[in-house]
Amino acid sequence: MRGGWTRCFLSFLIMGATWMGVLGNSRNAAAFQRSVADHSADLDLLFDVRETVEQHASSTHQRTQETLHLRAGVDLSRWLRFESMTLASNGGPTIKATRAGLYNWNDVFQENSPGLDFEEAYFDARFDSFDLRLGKQRFAWGKMDRFSPNDLLNTYSFLDPLVQDESERRIGTPAIAGSYYPAAWWLPSESRITGVWIPAFVPYRFGNARCNDSGGGDCNVERWFPPAAVPPNRLSLPSGLISLPTGGGSPPLSVPISFRATNQPAPARRFDNGEIALRYSALVHDADVALYYYNGYDPSPAFKLTAEAIGVPDASAASPLHVRDLSGATTLSPAFERIQSGGADAAYALDNFTLRVEAAFVHGRPFARDLRTLIDDPSQLAPELTNALRHLAAGDGRFPVSLPDSFVTRNATEWAVGCDSTFNGYWVLLQLNQTDVLNNHVNLLIKDAETRILLNFRKSFLEDRVTLRFVGIHSIESDYTTVRSRLTYRLTDEVSIEGGYLLVAGRSASLIGQYGDNDEAWIGFNIKL
Repeated sequence: MRGGWTRCFLSFLIMGATWMGVLGNSRNAAAFQRSVADHSADLDLLFDVRETVEQHASSTHQRTQETLHLRAGVDLSRWLRFESMTLASNGGPTIKATRAGLYNWNDVFQENSPGLDFEEAYFDARFDSFDLRLGKQRFAWGKMDRFSPNDLLNTYSFLDPLVQDESERRIGTPAIAGSYYPAAWWLPSESRITGVWIPAFVPYRFGNARCNDSGGGDCNVERWFPPAAVPPNRLSLPSGLISLPTGGGSPPLSVPISFRATNQPAPARRFDNGEIALRYSALVHDADVALYYYNGYDPSPAFKLTAEAIGVPDASAASPLHVRDLSGATTLSPAFERIQSGGADAAYALDNFTLRVEAAFVHGRPFARDLRTLIDDPSQLAPELTNALRHLAAGDGRFPVSLPDSFVTRNATEWAVGCDSTFNGYWVLLQLNQTDVLNNHVNLLIKDAETRILLNFRKSFLEDRVTLRFVGIHSIESDYTTVRSRLTYRLTDEVSIEGGYLLVAGRSASLIGQYGDNDEAWIGFNIKL
């Protein structure tokens, strides 16, 4: 079956490359366009190849990645249009993928190579004062760059979270979206009311983790699987930690721990599990302002770690715990939590500057902990381990060990301010984001007040044939930094090459710093028509 998928994928690429070669004869063609009767159709193709060079031998290897984006649009009538976006991919960070096929709407841990994802497919109806869009679609709400507090309608793929842009990682969701443009005299100009109903939550996406089932071996995970979600592969128990049935304390033990990531069903497709979002936007004194409300599942990832003790009863004197072949097994599964959020934003253009501000209050958001810390303190687990050993000695074989909470649910405020400007061919954006976790006393992967500084820079040279892009993010409290720089040279209007470098540094017990071994350089080639 895998060979069949590979042949299908290669055929798809060859077909796309053939179209590109045919269409590339027209230097100014932006897309393939045809008209049949009163219906016009257009087709855009982007073929990309990227080779990655890892900078640290300890990090997981990444294969050469090939992707083909296909966007198709058809005008079905004067007021109705169909749009679709399809992504075919092979290789890249999914080096441990064991299957090929379509990405589904249910699983968090999934990686297909070759893989196919229908990112968008929707009907777009436009009338004089009302628009309606029906199908799988992607939304980009909010006015900030990368970190918009009110951008909550889509989840993201974390298969390659720091090199890919947010627009590439955004996962489409089935939705009905309608916009109404009221013409009341008492409303601000360009007023627009938008409502979105999402009947089925499509979860975020991660690679998989497969570890030694017998415990004690190194965990074999994909390159961008979060290290903070993988517990240690051994638990060292000091002498005397557990009281023996015959009196005295237990001898020192080193217990092997296995690990696996497993999917849980996404929220059931029921009406009461649907998500709703509302937005009102208008132009007020030349400022573009908007108000937001969201009630649905949090698009931010949350996981739950569970553990079991495993052993065989042994009443011999050589086994003071009355258990032999003692080991542990941990399982990571996704958790889906509903939130409510209300917020606002505004943007105002002043000469060559655009000023932006955005804020939101989020009720009931899950915040992740560093799961490595849940089983690294034997004294904290001593009562649970004692209870588990008693059941194993009685012949239970496996018994659950209760761990501290994997995440906590808290209210939070998020706000951001930013400014961007263009001068002498330079485009520069500076932005400040802060997340304030309210009433929290538990150590999290982010601090209770997490402040991030974002710098985004772009400059073109040689009549726009060479473009330099730079994105830097620094967290003040969590003390991590990531920098992504890339240089693109456009050989023709359709063909370009790119080189780039990703730097990640900071505390390993932080949201981004945990990927500190994943520095990488890359070179890419793409054809766009």
